[in-house]
Amino acid sequence: MRATCKVLLVLGVAALLTAPAMAQGQRKGGGRGGMGPGGPAQLMANKSVQKEVNLTEEQVKKGQAIFKEVNDKHQSDREALRDLEGQEQFQKRMELGRTINEETYKALADVLKPEQIKRLKQIQLQRQGTFAFMSPDTQMELKLTDDQKDKIKTIGDDARQEMGAIFQEQDQAARQKKMAAFQKETMEKITAVLTDDQKKTWKEMTGEPFEYKPDPGEGFGGGRRGKKKDGV
Repeated sequence: MRATCKVLLVLGVAALLTAPAMAQGQRKGGGRGGMGPGGPAQLMANKSVQKEVNLTEEQVKKGQAIFKEVNDKHQSDREALRDLEGQEQFQKRMELGRTINEETYKALADVLKPEQIKRLKQIQLQRQGTFAFMSPDTQMELKLTDDQKDKIKTIGDDARQEMGAIFQEQDQAARQKKMAAFQKETMEKITAVLTDDQKKTWKEMTGEPFEYKPDPGEGFGGGRRGKKKDGV
């Protein structure tokens, strides 16, 4: 039970740290369909993203079909994660997310224009925020050294410990305020680890800042809340 709670805390923190991204040190900036915050499935379903990426109704429809096909393909893989615990489950979830993400974008190449895919990926990184730095693809693109990876990992570990106090805050407004400050602080710490060239690369990877606007009924992290029945 303790191991399971630890995994939930890790995943919860990862999602809670997704809002901000960087642009010259700071940038404002959680779905599946990529098994991570702000995956392509969740993004393409969002109205503000559709407008930003200039998606047509036909592209959105075809995209949803792709997401279903890819997710159905990996249904057994997701179920297998339930038998794992702790860090092993978290690592396998990350690996599966990367696989789904790669397969999804490969299929989307037949539906979206190159510039649309580029912008969608930029928005996805912005939505992932600090979570993005856990990705091997991001680490490779930024050419992070082993020392930098260790420092970023330490920042993440420390963040998970500090997050506990914020979770205990009962007042939602106060909790959100503390969360915003915590997100900014964590991203600034990671920014400080990067070289000037790496910061420039990250800025190119994330593109112009995008303000994500949740659709009505969209829950935390971008997912859809289930409809209430009989007032429950």
